[in-house]
Amino acid sequence: MNPIRKLAIFFSAVCLSFLTLSCSVSVELGVNDAEERYNSGNDLRKQGRLEEAIAKYDEAIRLNPQKVDAYNNRGAAYQELGQHQRAIQDLDEAIRLVPEFAEAYLNRGGAYASLGEFQLAIADLDEAIRLNPQFALVYVNRGGAYADLGQFARAIEDFDEAIRLDPQEAKAYYNRGNAYGKLGQHERAIQDLDEAIRLDPQVAKAFSNRAFAYGSLGQFERKV
Repeated sequence: MNPIRKLAIFFSAVCLSFLTLSCSVSVELGVNDAEERYNSGNDLRKQGRLEEAIAKYDEAIRLNPQKVDAYNNRGAAYQELGQHQRAIQDLDEAIRLVPEFAEAYLNRGGAYASLGEFQLAIADLDEAIRLNPQFALVYVNRGGAYADLGQFARAIEDFDEAIRLDPQEAKAYYNRGNAYGKLGQHERAIQDLDEAIRLDPQVAKAFSNRAFAYGSLGQFERKV
């Protein structure tokens, strides 16, 4: 073979290898950058800087469109901002990418509940429980959806299970106390609201609901 042609083939092969390596490195850098933006978004969300967090999740998704956690957490941030439809769009995408993503079903169920779509919420929370039966917060949220439908006895079953799984879950005691109150079981309501306040004194509504329960029992001196 012509020596010049052999040399040209050699350099072509080297160039092709270099391009392949460059492409691989570029993809890896993009994935790493996406992870960095995603983690920054999580830090901002914890600080309550939700719009800034969303901007970081946007960047993470641009760099890695398969970054399912970024869709899930951006959806949760939209939910916290009250933008429930945008939350659902992101959570739809998270579930499309990973159909067995229990947390995405939990978050989408919360978004549906916020829109008053309680049956859709319960369907998503059912799926989250199927995927992860040990997820205490899912039972709290499904119980809340049943309570919003007026099915208080059914709601209490879910709050019972949440407390069994996580005895430190203040929201479960708070919501179960409210459900007992709706059923006229004010002494049991007070016990649960006491426990909710003990676990999390920041649950302000627990104080007023407990006061209401004391009033319903005629114990007006204990309302304060």
